[in-house]
Amino acid sequence: MKESELYEPVKRLFEGGGYSVNAEVRDCDVTAVRNDELIIIELKTNLSVALLAQGLKRQRCGADVYVAVPKPKNYSPKKLKDVFYVLKKLELGLIFVTFRGSYSFAEFILRPQEYKRPARDSKGRMEILTEIGGRTVDVNTGGVTQRKIATAYTEKCINIACILDKYGPLSPKEIRARGGDEKCANILRFNAYGWFEKIERGVYGITIEGRRGLLEYPELERYYTERLSEYD
Repeated sequence: MKESELYEPVKRLFEGGGYSVNAEVRDCDVTAVRNDELIIIELKTNLSVALLAQGLKRQRCGADVYVAVPKPKNYSPKKLKDVFYVLKKLELGLIFVTFRGSYSFAEFILRPQEYKRPARDSKGRMEILTEIGGRTVDVNTGGVTQRKIATAYTEKCINIACILDKYGPLSPKEIRARGGDEKCANILRFNAYGWFEKIERGVYGITIEGRRGLLEYPELERYYTERLSEYD
């Protein structure tokens, strides 16, 4: 598909709204004028950072700016939620062009409008800072997918598992005395990873799955095992 194929349906869309439409005006793909209103539309075969940068550049002349691209197959507003957020923040409009054989039409998806910054997500901010504060060894790699992430909760479980692996079954109080998390009793009861087992009332041990878990995080296992020398 060529960018030029987007022109006619976009032109019809604005002419239907009473605009005078022109192509290639001082490097602008399409301009639409109605009374004193100036709109600039940039045509591209796909959304890209370069297209967004081009749209921002066009805003300098005081025009409302749209970017027009072919409508994605299996279009879902939910899947493009993050894209819409970026466009709204940049105050850019979005037009989708649909092709059905020899027939084509354009439609408004987003209108350019002043961006209103949402209220700060204090809860989300606190969750991030709490997670950061709960980590001791940075064993994760940014951008990696399909790999287990060592969270602050994971670290707490590894710490407890290291204690039980070295000393054998213990009570939550005994685990805390050896550097275990203050909430280790809840962690042991909830047992999210299946690493722990109840030996008797108030006493817990490590499972085979727990020892396997330690092997998955060697840096953390080494860190917490070495730290136990402080309690010997």
